Amino acid sequence: MGKAWTETLKSYLEELNQTHVDGEYQRLTRFFKEEGSRQKEAERWQREREQLQSRGAIPHTVKTIAKPLYTVTFGAGDQAQEVEAAVALHQQFAYRLGNETYLQENQRIQKIRMRREGDDWAFLWPWGWYFEQHHLQDLPPIPPAKPEEPQIEEIVSRPVRGSYDRARAVAYAERYWNSYNPAYIRFENDCTSFISQCLHAGGIPMIRTNNRSQGWWYRGGAKPSWSYSWAVANSLYLLLRSGKAPMHAVQRAHPSQLQIGDVICYDFDGDGRWQHNTMVVAKDSQGMPLVNAHTTNSRMRYWAYMDSTAYTQKIRYAFFHIRGS
Repeated sequence: MGKAWTETLKSYLEELNQTHVDGEYQRLTRFFKEEGSRQKEAERWQREREQLQSRGAIPHTVKTIAKPLYTVTFGAGDQAQEVEAAVALHQQFAYRLGNETYLQENQRIQKIRMRREGDDWAFLWPWGWYFEQHHLQDLPPIPPAKPEEPQIEEIVSRPVRGSYDRARAVAYAERYWNSYNPAYIRFENDCTSFISQCLHAGGIPMIRTNNRSQGWWYRGGAKPSWSYSWAVANSLYLLLRSGKAPMHAVQRAHPSQLQIGDVICYDFDGDGRWQHNTMVVAKDSQGMPLVNAHTTNSRMRYWAYMDSTAYTQKIRYAFFHIRGS
């Protein structure tokens, strides 16, 4: 009859935890059926190891909790030959850097597909093959506003001049890094909406318009609506780069120049379409940013994202200091 697929998954997670500590990713290749999957896993582990070594970070302990959400089997009962499942994962990764110990956390829904191989099971997809490869979706055209309609309706939550409260923005990023504020709609790709919420919680005022391509705003209620700049990574990047209201952002040349509450934008493919945003919530002992983010819910993650499945050699970063009003 052989072992259950859940036993193989448990074995993999145990080996995965150990690999985070010692970097010996070769032990994981036996879990993957396809050569392409094994190669992608090896490349990702090499990048993670390179990132740790370049920082001088020493992995300490890793804990992963997995909770199956749904399961679909292909074949009857114990004769099932394939299984597809979604698993909720929460990983805690502790490491030392200098005299300090840091705890990075990641939370995501992992979709897996496994096939029986003799008495065991093997993954058909690379682990984490899809979860951070989210890209900017084509957006439907929005009719232009009528000439008689005012473009700017109001500015809400107007802060005192120069009063962007970085601590409050970071507190929000910490409160909701692995959950969702019910006051806002939950997007499938939630990274930009999450950063907008953090900025607004820190006192950055919404600029409301009657055109989704203008301003920076979110309206709740029975029929929520929002500006592109609120929820689309590329649109928020363009607003930050402009240096205009409401963030009055200034682009920095190096991540070490950022402060907590500042924002990093990511163009994973280097093609000019920015796909991801994070917020700086801390600095490590070397003065480099640690970030919180959504979509793959992450806390105190090293800013460079070399461990991401979306990472490519063409990746570009943009570092924005938020000045506020």
